[in-house]
Amino acid sequence: MKISPEHVVIAIVITWFLTGCNHRVNTETKQADPQNHKHHVSMDGLWRVSPETAKKFPHGTLEFVINISGEASGNTTARGCFLWDDRFFDYWNFDSVRVSGNQVVLVDEEGSRYIGTLDENKEMIQGFAYWVDEESTDTGKMDFIREEVLDVSRLFIPYPPGPGGSIKYTYHQPEFIGDQWQTASIFDYVKDTAAFFRMMDRIIRQDFGRLESFLVIIDRKLILEEYFYGYDRTQKHDIHSCTKSIVSLLLGITLAKNNLRDVDQSIFNYFPEYLSLKNKEKEQITLKQVLTMTSGLDHEDDFEPLDPADQTKQILSLPVVSEPGEAFKYNNNSTNLIGGLIYILENKQADDFAKEVLFNKLGISDFYWEREGGVLHCHNDLHLLPRDMAKIGLLVLDNGTWNGEQIVPGEWIAASTKPYVAESEFFDYGFQWWYRSKRNKSWWDAPVHGSNDEHDMFLALGHGGQFIMIIRDLDMVIVTTSSDYNSDNGMGHRKVPMVIEELVPLFSR
Repeated sequence: MKISPEHVVIAIVITWFLTGCNHRVNTETKQADPQNHKHHVSMDGLWRVSPETAKKFPHGTLEFVINISGEASGNTTARGCFLWDDRFFDYWNFDSVRVSGNQVVLVDEEGSRYIGTLDENKEMIQGFAYWVDEESTDTGKMDFIREEVLDVSRLFIPYPPGPGGSIKYTYHQPEFIGDQWQTASIFDYVKDTAAFFRMMDRIIRQDFGRLESFLVIIDRKLILEEYFYGYDRTQKHDIHSCTKSIVSLLLGITLAKNNLRDVDQSIFNYFPEYLSLKNKEKEQITLKQVLTMTSGLDHEDDFEPLDPADQTKQILSLPVVSEPGEAFKYNNNSTNLIGGLIYILENKQADDFAKEVLFNKLGISDFYWEREGGVLHCHNDLHLLPRDMAKIGLLVLDNGTWNGEQIVPGEWIAASTKPYVAESEFFDYGFQWWYRSKRNKSWWDAPVHGSNDEHDMFLALGHGGQFIMIIRDLDMVIVTTSSDYNSDNGMGHRKVPMVIEELVPLFSR
């Protein structure tokens, strides 16, 4: 299993419990009744690891959740998942479940197992996890207490079941709610309705990962708006590194305001107060290289800045580890340095600047952007509503205009969404925007439309399956939010082939 850098410490703990996505949906799951929780007669219900036996790490807490059902009837099933800082992280699937008296044994396909005993009050399962891998065997104390707050559907049920407990997708035209979105029916554009319903069924089966929202805009109309796992349009989602692409838009605005248009000049021309940090290698670094993540500066970001100016100083103090302009190296420092430039030019951090020059104009009022110690996370942690993510996509599709007003300079949009450097054989990279065209290879199995006849696409991409995709020649914007944080299974990026192979072919122009 491979996990993103911020979660790498978790991999040691959970590697051999993660056995892939569980597509079974048990619609008869019984939840504990908070009004009657002292009268449980079996293990049936939702259980959460006790605070004392949760796994605590320097950057967060990993919790285990299990849902047991059918024990009272003698047909026991169990499903589990992991929460990272109280948010869904990944599934915990079991190869076998055995209940005997007050004892439960859960085993995965690698042989790792949990053995627990229900206490006499039937309010706690106390036991041990026996972790197994090819090199070692480890044992960990793990107790579970009944969970009365979490919604089981938010964890395990992708789509509300219908009569009889069966799950069948039904299309509803997105609702007009007066938030500047015009809506229309997808069937005004899609004639192959069977193919559309097959795609939606595959989404519900998690063939493309754990989608929590899926929005499609065409001809500037919202034609598809679906939410899963109990989410709805009123709930913000952490868009992770999609934040980087929005920060790029903000830089384009402030550079135009300050009549600074030459991105090929040295970065120190923009930070004259830090000239003392310049050396022969660093003076070659241009703003364009920072934007395209080819600056060559060390990507180390394990520091805690005191303020935005201090963060800029720490980044510019890092050593050069490769020739500037030579190679792409994904890193957060590039975006935080851009945020530092916004701070210098505007005397405010990027979130306040965004509210003034971007969000207010797009009607985006419900957002949260994380700060730590007063310093904004310019590289990630902006939380937006999916409809507002779509507004960002439409703004870029329309070359920076919104309701007839030029908000982001059109030339900056054009420059930002060009492919300047190869991130890999699968993606190219622009000014904090990703780019994919038919010249890029397809990494998924048996591509039909990928790489041969696919449409050019530029994207904002965030960890866990957050996407804002723009396909200009189809006048199309696609938004997904997701919780596919287990990098080892590749589900985070499965939204791209979903769009290329399943969605785009539905629309013939």
